[in-house]
Amino acid sequence: MTDQRGPKRDGDLTDEQATLLLQSFTETITEAGEIAAMLSKYVAAGGRDWETYERMLDHWARQGLKMVHAGRGALHPELVPLSAKQIEQAAGITGRDGGMREHLHQTMAAALLSTVWFVGEHHLIEAEDWPEDLPDVVLSAVRQAPGINNDPTMRNLRDTGRPRR
Repeated sequence: MTDQRGPKRDGDLTDEQATLLLQSFTETITEAGEIAAMLSKYVAAGGRDWETYERMLDHWARQGLKMVHAGRGALHPELVPLSAKQIEQAAGITGRDGGMREHLHQTMAAALLSTVWFVGEHHLIEAEDWPEDLPDVVLSAVRQAPGINNDPTMRNLRDTGRPRR
């Protein structure tokens, strides 16, 4: 499959933009390489504990997600602020007005929404091709997720903002 739509921008990067882009990828690739080296040493030493593998693979996946955000974010810098705006609209309240819990929920939902858009684009689904209610669905998933809401920090937060809709 090829991307039939072609490039999204014209012109060239400035020296500063090219340097920053390279720097962000270099750091992430270096960290991913360090995890791979650690995993290799663990395997060679006979390590077979699943919990250790799970931790290393989780850290490796996080580096991959950083790569997706760095690459797709550079290609479409407008999508990150757009995701925050659409999540706030779906919430019907600003994170600031809703209190710390609402702020954190909206921040996580915006990151998740931009991730969906970025991954979708990899599979040739543009951000505007997704259903209009996607921000509502993403925010609802974050607000209901036990893994998020049962976190000790989230459980101990007391919202002081206006009630959400």
